Amino acid sequence: MTQLTGYDTSDRFFATRYTQGGRRVYAIDLSLMQVAAYLPAPDPANPTEGNRRVRESHAAAFGTYVREHEDWVSPALLLRSPDIFEFEIKEEIAGTEFGILSIPRLARSDIRILDGQHRILGVHLAIAAIAKDIEKERDLLSKAKKTDSEPAVIKGIQEKIRTLELQRERLDRERISLQIAIEEDATAFRQMFVDIADNALGITSSVRTRFDSRKVVNRAVEPMLKHALLHGRVDLEQDRITASNPNLLGARHVADLIRTVAVGIDGRVGRRLEDELREDALVDDCGRYLDVLLDAFPQLASVADGKLTPEKLRKSSLLGASTMLRVLAGVYYELGRQKLDDDEISEFFGKLEPHISAPVTAESIWVTQLPEIFADGASAPRSRRQDLRALTDTISTWAIDPPAWLTGATAKAA
Repeated sequence: MTQLTGYDTSDRFFATRYTQGGRRVYAIDLSLMQVAAYLPAPDPANPTEGNRRVRESHAAAFGTYVREHEDWVSPALLLRSPDIFEFEIKEEIAGTEFGILSIPRLARSDIRILDGQHRILGVHLAIAAIAKDIEKERDLLSKAKKTDSEPAVIKGIQEKIRTLELQRERLDRERISLQIAIEEDATAFRQMFVDIADNALGITSSVRTRFDSRKVVNRAVEPMLKHALLHGRVDLEQDRITASNPNLLGARHVADLIRTVAVGIDGRVGRRLEDELREDALVDDCGRYLDVLLDAFPQLASVADGKLTPEKLRKSSLLGASTMLRVLAGVYYELGRQKLDDDEISEFFGKLEPHISAPVTAESIWVTQLPEIFADGASAPRSRRQDLRALTDTISTWAIDPPAWLTGATAKAA
């Protein structure tokens, strides 16, 4: 006999029930399509009680991630609810009960989000975007058939539609875990949100750089660490290199150097370049840049040889600042576009060497020529994007049209 489930007043799921922090918690899993059906889309314009405002761009990025990456991953969504459920226990093992959870359809709106609202909105946006894309392609297919378009054109549209349909089927098949904590007190669930935020340890950009292998620049970091200047001198965990840090750079800074040598001081590696760039070529190019630095700056060569520590370098030279090394990488890129070879760039950098001392003084070329970027007594340039761009352009200009002080006619070393 056919069961007419549309008339049921409750939905039933296999679930577990356990205790956490004195509260009962139910754990189930839903397909992404079910998530969108059960949980309303968070409204970026109206934050839900006990939660922060949603950033739609962040949510959309998660939706795109799920659509584009079949190997997507997500932690459980954490929800809270009053005690509206029925639970039929089938088995109990070591404090965990296994059974069937009944959720009244009438009370779905009583279930609220504690953690995961960006992911939930992202799922809604992804499903809506797939539907819109399918509608667009079907419209194109209809027009193509009416105008007797080439069979190859029609086949291409049909393939796009099938790809989108498979994407939608995947979102209906693949699942995500939900944990529902029973909590009715408003003050208590606000505290739960704060506790979740306080105890969540975010990852640094350096850790993300090492582990995020989807980006070609990140994949080039590990082999780049074998270079003589970097080997054993890169902090793999921290983004900020303090004065006492025994490392020269963080992993994030190495990625910045690789990217800058490849696309310039403010260049970006978009989708096209992700497909075109090869990590071995990126390593070779950045390695050549670092070799140029070692040829031009004896202090860096001493660091590579183990004769000078990064801590002491930071006290005496601008080269101890990651921002300055990145600017010089931008100069290397720009001069390469001007058809200067590595020997010529090394020779130019060598002319800067007498002026590279830190901290800079009021009489140094950095303060006299670039007062908006270098402050008297600074050991690094200001790190705003526009400042790094301006500094890169200025130094590159010095190489093509050397000022008098650079040729040794005037000015004393900084």
